[in-house]
Amino acid sequence: MQRLSSMLIILAASIAVPSQATEPPATTVFASLKTLVGDWRSTDPANATRVSYTLVANGSSIVESWTMSPTRTSMTVYTMDGERLLATHYCPQGNAPRMQLTGTDNSDAHQFLFVDGANLQDPEGHHEHAFWIRVDPAGTVTRSETYIRNDATYDPAKDTGSPESFRRL
Repeated sequence: MQRLSSMLIILAASIAVPSQATEPPATTVFASLKTLVGDWRSTDPANATRVSYTLVANGSSIVESWTMSPTRTSMTVYTMDGERLLATHYCPQGNAPRMQLTGTDNSDAHQFLFVDGANLQDPEGHHEHAFWIRVDPAGTVTRSETYIRNDATYDPAKDTGSPESFRRL
């Protein structure tokens, strides 16, 4: 009987301890985004947009800098907050919406959705409310942003962005 009790205790302990630890999805996505460090250019020859990715703060944040023209730039900063991956977008419109990773879809696009933001008081202004980013196997990165009016209710069925792809320089 004592042997059976010992075996049951060992069996229960082995069930309670997972055989292999898994990273939270946000941590995995953050590691994937770190591979983008460097300079990128639109794959559309008519589009001069450049994007650069830089690690800052001892690798705890990724800065994504966009240059659409010499006078039009923006920046998104990705950082972990516990188990969450956040992205704060610093827009040429002067606002700073903050979005959170909500998941990765079947095409491996990492989906981010609005949480809150700064300087969104103007009801007629617009802000980035959602975006997705995908590291493509062909060596490109594709990103799509969705902007809505500050006083609007987001409708993912109609509020969609336009994907844009970039190739490393």
